Amino acid sequence: MAGSILQSIFTPGALIMVLLGTAFGIVIGAIPGLGASIGVTVLLPFTYSMQPLPALLLLAGVFMGCGFGGSISGILLNIPGTSEAICTTVEGYPMLRKGRGKEALYYAAISSTIGGTIGVIVLILFAPALAHVALKFGPPEMMLVAMIGLTIIASLSADNYLKGIFGACFGMLVSMVGVDIVSGTARMTFGITSFTMGFKQVALALGLIAGRELIVQTRKALRDSAAVRRKGTDTGSKDIYLESISPWTALKNILKKPFTLLYSAGIGTFIGILPGAGAAIAAFVAYGEAKRRSKEPFGTGNPEGIVAAESANNAAVGGTFVPMLALGIPGSATCALIFSALTIHGIIPGPNLFTQYGEMTYGFMYGLLISVVVMGLIAIGCTPFLAQIVKLKMSYIIPPVICCVVLGAFSLRNSMFDVYTAMAFTVIGYLFYKVKIAPAPVFLGYILGPIIEKNLLTSMTIAGAAQQNVLVYMLHRPLCIGITVVGIIMLYANIRTLRNEKKTKHRING
Repeated sequence: MAGSILQSIFTPGALIMVLLGTAFGIVIGAIPGLGASIGVTVLLPFTYSMQPLPALLLLAGVFMGCGFGGSISGILLNIPGTSEAICTTVEGYPMLRKGRGKEALYYAAISSTIGGTIGVIVLILFAPALAHVALKFGPPEMMLVAMIGLTIIASLSADNYLKGIFGACFGMLVSMVGVDIVSGTARMTFGITSFTMGFKQVALALGLIAGRELIVQTRKALRDSAAVRRKGTDTGSKDIYLESISPWTALKNILKKPFTLLYSAGIGTFIGILPGAGAAIAAFVAYGEAKRRSKEPFGTGNPEGIVAAESANNAAVGGTFVPMLALGIPGSATCALIFSALTIHGIIPGPNLFTQYGEMTYGFMYGLLISVVVMGLIAIGCTPFLAQIVKLKMSYIIPPVICCVVLGAFSLRNSMFDVYTAMAFTVIGYLFYKVKIAPAPVFLGYILGPIIEKNLLTSMTIAGAAQQNVLVYMLHRPLCIGITVVGIIMLYANIRTLRNEKKTKHRING
């Protein structure tokens, strides 16, 4: 069987699909506002007439490529192309400003490759077993896992924990606008019909991060232009961004801290397995854990933050396929689209997939492993050319980025409402920038808020049907008790880390 699997993968058609899908995914991920879901949606119609395996490899390549692609614009422009690249941007862009942009791209590329490889290997070896573990996570467990995610606010809040809490609460409040996910009634719409659609996560990101950065860079470009007119010469220098570093040096630096790499990839794989969690949460949690364990400051260009975030978000891709292939439960929106591609070809994911379509299933998983390698080769090979983007004047970069932002917002639902949403949050994002409220906690709250709400209400409904208090119902579930203990330990560890950071700053300032 192994020979036939390899023979089905190493055909010109299958390899070309892997290459095209991965390259397309990197490009789509680098464009702010687009992403894996849109990339897969665009290519899905082209797979109808294809053989199942090449079709799946094309779509899976897009999914994997987007995991790295979002970090490109994040590092080079301070505008993450995808939500999972937000933490990478927090460390990558400061590295760019220090003249280490190429190094940051190498860290992102290599970490994405290693993390993606680990996630896919886990998928290949343990998919059925891990899927049964995922089934143990019911609504109470998912709610507690999401609440644990809120404990990393301290790691994302820069210097002010209270501002981080405010940002997270603001994100949770924004996520509540629209139709109630349980009752189906409209809430917080203020009589505005369009508000029933709710605010899309991508539109929020385009405003709070991309739009804000465009305003900041436009003002800076205008100031530089005024300085040039006054002095008659261009005082800016781009040579700082042309630092010399090889990918081998970057790999050696990454391997100096193997625990961060492997631990983050493990977090990404585990969170990816949980349906509805996703790569963005994996990146946030891994970044928070890396910051808590590190003795070096984060937020000023720490490569360890890039390694943690990128290895986690790409490892989550492999983990996301576990419940889809083994149980027929899509773990994310992108997986749901790939799920539909399978059903179009008459293949129904689930427990019988590995027996009825074993050759195709394992061919897909091994092909996904090839897509990780292809992604790494493309990313590392293109890094020297990508680094040259920063040599362009911002006046040349800003207009096409604005076009991408508008296109990305409109393409969400083919609605101008999302464009207006991005514009409104651009203003809010700039105000947050002025008062130093970091955008990362806002997104954490926005992502985790609906997960907590939905699973809490579902848990209350189940407990009510059993005529139990929801707390009693949760205490009768051993997994809930274990997750709660882990959450308390993580909360204590984060508070302790925060106090140590404050003491260190006081000693330095004193």
